[in-house]
Amino acid sequence: MQLSFAPVKGESKNYKILVGVLAAIVTAGVTAYMIAYLFGFRLWGINNSVTWGQLITVDFFFIGLSAGSLVVSSLVYVLGQERYKPIGRIAVFMGLLLMIGAMLTVLTDLGRAEKFWRLFMYFYLSNMKSMFGINGIFYAGYILLLLTYLVAALSGSKLTKYIAPVAVLWAVLVHMGTGAIVGFIETRHVMYSPLKPVEFISAAFASGLALVMLLSYVTLKFTKRPLDKQMYVSLGKFLAVLIIILMVLVATDKLTHFYPPKREAVMFLIAGPWAWIFWLQVVLGYFIPLGILFNPWLRKKVGWVIAACAICVVGIFFERAAIIFPGLSQPLEYYPGEIAGIWGARGGFPIMPAETLQTLGIFAVLGLVYVLGLKFMDLLPAPSEEEHKEGEAAEAAAEGGQT
Repeated sequence: MQLSFAPVKGESKNYKILVGVLAAIVTAGVTAYMIAYLFGFRLWGINNSVTWGQLITVDFFFIGLSAGSLVVSSLVYVLGQERYKPIGRIAVFMGLLLMIGAMLTVLTDLGRAEKFWRLFMYFYLSNMKSMFGINGIFYAGYILLLLTYLVAALSGSKLTKYIAPVAVLWAVLVHMGTGAIVGFIETRHVMYSPLKPVEFISAAFASGLALVMLLSYVTLKFTKRPLDKQMYVSLGKFLAVLIIILMVLVATDKLTHFYPPKREAVMFLIAGPWAWIFWLQVVLGYFIPLGILFNPWLRKKVGWVIAACAICVVGIFFERAAIIFPGLSQPLEYYPGEIAGIWGARGGFPIMPAETLQTLGIFAVLGLVYVLGLKFMDLLPAPSEEEHKEGEAAEAAAEGGQT
């Protein structure tokens, strides 16, 4: 039996309240950005030491989630696993949406977002030597590819099976390139590692799969669409494998930095003032999810599997933060000695209202577009006859109660 898809009606009171709340947060975020645009970056927490803040942390996080969300879609459109088809379209939509969100964080972090076109205009003149310039081309091509992928998936085109593997390979290229941005900065010892590109894509696959599982489960449950709990239990086993791979890569990277005489960077990361971020990454990103997913009783309960997904996503966010804040706040050191003055002092990062509101605003933009996409696109499996009748009866009872 062929699976059919249908949008949500979006006429319930709860749906309208959700849209209104998200729109209000978006408005607050836009207002915060305009104030920062007029008065400068001093309203943010960044400074001469920690030059990347909340927005770039979220940028790396979103890019990874986008790449990882294609794990599910590849199971459907590349490997032909029909059991995962109910969430295949959501996965493609999330991949596109998260990548657009990543670009929003970069553009707003630039301060003068209207000048983004210079990256492409001067690319062949100067940016071929820059990882930022090269990745800018990767990102633009990736968004166009994801848009084509989504259109093909929604239309049921046979081209989907050809676009899907290209999208997955491009996602790997995009996120390994993002990992190279930080992994190739030799003067930032916390960041510097040849394993960073591989570690980045591994974290992307784990967090992206976890987010697709979490968000699709919540969406299907609250929209009363067909929900195959065993599908999520099965995906939970796959998620456990991805987390183990990521944990091995991170452990290898850190142990490698322990080996040489100069261990200051890894000690600054695991025992310095930002150590709590790293240990939240380890506990939330690896230990707790694995403890759930390997427990012989809990791993069979879909509620616990989804809880593991939520905890994993939060943990991977701290993995991104553990790169940015410790990596930039460790005092710089050049041969034959340390830099004097403020440039050689440990950096700090205060949480500022303008930057926080702007960050929340970008999250709200993605949430708003997601819930509107559910209403205007065929992303979800169509409800069964019984669920359809129950939904109509509930709406009729609600209308009767209001009158």
